[in-house]
Amino acid sequence: MNEYRLKQAIVRVARRLDEKGILTSTDGNLSALLDDGGTLITPSGCCKGELEPEQLVRLFRDGSARAGRPSSEIALHRMIYSRRPDIRAIIHAHPPYATAYAVAGIALDQPILSEAILTLGRVPVASYALPTAEELASSVEPFVTSHDAVLMRFHGAVCFSRGIEQAGYLMETLEHVARIDFIRRALGSNELIPSSEVARLEDLRASMRAGR
Repeated sequence: MNEYRLKQAIVRVARRLDEKGILTSTDGNLSALLDDGGTLITPSGCCKGELEPEQLVRLFRDGSARAGRPSSEIALHRMIYSRRPDIRAIIHAHPPYATAYAVAGIALDQPILSEAILTLGRVPVASYALPTAEELASSVEPFVTSHDAVLMRFHGAVCFSRGIEQAGYLMETLEHVARIDFIRRALGSNELIPSSEVARLEDLRASMRAGR
């Protein structure tokens, strides 16, 4: 995907997530890698629902911006890209249900949906860290190699995938699973997928990740 098309895709995903209430106001940030090693990232302080392609900030390999002011949480994005060479896009957002779990310190790791195990996997909670600081990247780093989504304590969530559309779908799935888990807890249900089936699903997920 060339730079023009990638910008269009980032804007499309940002607006969709804004419409769904997953991104609000100036919260959150999106980024995607270019074939030349550069990065496109949303600018600091922009409303994602009103984002335009020309507002996206282009970063060089060293993280410096060609023009504009990139998201203040750029360190988080750079860390994830450096640890996961298969990752091409990252989205950080504050989806209400998933963020409520992050605030409560509750991981989304209970096997309640087979589709969630295959696409999302277990979602851990990283320790609290000051937003916009290097320590935020450090708090998430231990989970990056084994997970595709992480809850950040008292903050929000981050999802990463092989493309910006896929990262967007992952964030939507995360919020969907959080909402379902909240409802099943409210209903007093402790029903979970049997451990033998969870093992089979996780093996299938591992083979899918290896082959992508």
